[in-house]
Amino acid sequence: MKRSLMLSMASPLALLLIGGIAFAQEYPARTVRMVVPLSPGGGTDIAARVTAQKLTQRWGQQFIVENRPGAGGTIGTELVARAAPDGYTLLVSSPSAIVVNPFLFAKLPYAPKDFVPVVMLAPTYYVLIAHPSEPARSVQELIEVARKQPGKLVLASGGLGAPSDLMGEMFKNLAKIDAVTVQYKGGGQAIADVVGGQANMMFADMIAATSYIDAGRVMLLAVATAERLPQLPDVPTLVESGVPYDAIGWSGVFAPARTPTAIVTKLNNELRSILKLPDVRSKLASDGSAFGSNTPESLAMFIKSELAKYETAVKVSGRRLN
Repeated sequence: MKRSLMLSMASPLALLLIGGIAFAQEYPARTVRMVVPLSPGGGTDIAARVTAQKLTQRWGQQFIVENRPGAGGTIGTELVARAAPDGYTLLVSSPSAIVVNPFLFAKLPYAPKDFVPVVMLAPTYYVLIAHPSEPARSVQELIEVARKQPGKLVLASGGLGAPSDLMGEMFKNLAKIDAVTVQYKGGGQAIADVVGGQANMMFADMIAATSYIDAGRVMLLAVATAERLPQLPDVPTLVESGVPYDAIGWSGVFAPARTPTAIVTKLNNELRSILKLPDVRSKLASDGSAFGSNTPESLAMFIKSELAKYETAVKVSGRRLN
């Protein structure tokens, strides 16, 4: 009797596990959407497109990047939160949507618990860039120019509450300068206006800014990392330049909560393999090793720590949206 009862209770669980594994083995059987809640051109968008192309090549199904910017990233993020948890709608996001918006917005149509982390694609190293017409050739010279012209210089922001926005506000506060912050719908648009001279400076995603730096279309003044980057050994940090601040961001892949573990694991394994490819490492300036084991389990703890960090950053910035 007991044996029969135990088997009857175990059967649904066993069937669920077997079904999930079978579903994962068949995955993907159709097109997968990778939603980026930001405008095209930024580092997160680039990371999504590079990895989507590789997934398409490896698995023979289309992985399509769909940009859904607006409302600080909440539009595209909500779309994924409400999607079926079947692995066919994924979120590729910077910190904004997952760990900044919960503290930035008084009301949010989703919560961090609505997502499960899949993999981190790349750390986002931010650099302070300026238009070449600026008379400054260092951070301290830029600060001096700004102090002589209070309220005149334009600081471009990748969007209200974006890491570049929070960094810009911290920079103004610590450097004691008065500059006008202009919000854009993504880092790509913000960089374009610095290149075009409509904005004087910004904290830009290094991946997105590299081609403009190499072409001499913007000046590179400093990196926002704690130490100098191996890729840019001659570029000083903000701390070295007299501004006691450092921060990095990231680009990560998330799936709706309750997505079968087998599918999340399959995506994680494939994407970590893709990140090791030489051409991908070159384009993303990373192989994912900055995030340790980079497994869904380790990333769940990482996201918890990021929530605590960005809660403090938002408070310091004074940003708040209804």
